Amino acid sequence: MREQFPDLVAQELRLAPAKLASHSLRDSWSLDIVYSVNEHETMPTVVQSCRIESDHAALLSRQAKRRHLEVSTLSSLYLKEKALEEEYPGIGFRDSVGGREAYVLGHRVAVWEVVDVHHESGSVDKTAGHFSWPPALVRCALAYAKAFPDDIAKQRKEEVGE
Repeated sequence: MREQFPDLVAQELRLAPAKLASHSLRDSWSLDIVYSVNEHETMPTVVQSCRIESDHAALLSRQAKRRHLEVSTLSSLYLKEKALEEEYPGIGFRDSVGGREAYVLGHRVAVWEVVDVHHESGSVDKTAGHFSWPPALVRCALAYAKAFPDDIAKQRKEEVGE
């Protein structure tokens, strides 16, 4: 199918206007091929678009410029992080010495630090007691860490250097 993709586009563009109006490109090939941007097996990406108010677009542009990033890269990062924050309430993201890291909202503690304390203490209650938090907050951090162990290990390594 991939080899046929350019030919299908050419065929579509040669259609008469009336036929083009009634003919769906979706009938010719799967949209996942059209929107597939990165074929790397571990990190496939797709193109999405959205509209934002011009004031917010300018804000995003300034922030991207400060970070030396493309607006699309920063938008993707913010969108991913917001989706993760919705999925794991109590987890946020911030810049750290080693880059972006997951942390416990309302506290200055990174998720990898909660994991380290939990590993030492052996229980959610003892970990919660160490931080003077409710156990639910510890469970949230541990759930995030379980879902993204490679990210947590990388964040820890960047901060601690081990």
